[in-house]
Amino acid sequence: MDSQYTYRLIACFKRSHQFDDCFAASLARRFKLMSFDKQTVLLQSGELWNKVFFIDQGLLRLFYSTEEGKEFNKGFFAENSLLWPVAPSARSCNSLFSIASIEPVRVLYMPFDEFQGLLKQNNYWLSFALPYAENLADQKFLREHQFLVNNAKSRYLHIMKELADISHRLPDYHIASYMGITHVALSRIKSQIAQASIKQVSMEPE
Repeated sequence: MDSQYTYRLIACFKRSHQFDDCFAASLARRFKLMSFDKQTVLLQSGELWNKVFFIDQGLLRLFYSTEEGKEFNKGFFAENSLLWPVAPSARSCNSLFSIASIEPVRVLYMPFDEFQGLLKQNNYWLSFALPYAENLADQKFLREHQFLVNNAKSRYLHIMKELADISHRLPDYHIASYMGITHVALSRIKSQIAQASIKQVSMEPE
């Protein structure tokens, strides 16, 4: 593969996972390139997630869907993100969620079994996988706390901080789905925040 498409992946391996130069370059060369239009499904719920994805360009979302077609976003991932089935059950059972593009995307990918095998052979697997598992547990804990303790307005303000780097790239209906509320309810929250901000400015001394 052309090096212009692997240098970010190599940098990710070296910066985030401390792979040595030779192994990082060798591993990156095994990835293949795919490009997708926006709103393209990369993984459909009910399929086995058997690939590692590195986002070179664009924005992906993970989401659940009901039989009636209603969707609930569970996460968003932008450039330089490495997506793979972290939970052991996600590697052996059909996926409970889908992965789709929000924008046109360019991803590098390789089979998960091959990826895991190479990391194990080179004694990198445990040091690679553990931080992902810990981060996944932290995210689930914090998200559960947000839903159980905070109201919708507080959740929105928290999410805007959490997604500060990409919030401007997310349509409101995707943010509403991530919050577990309707698009109309989100519009109402944004209007309340805007009105409160205007009122606060008007009360400031000149």
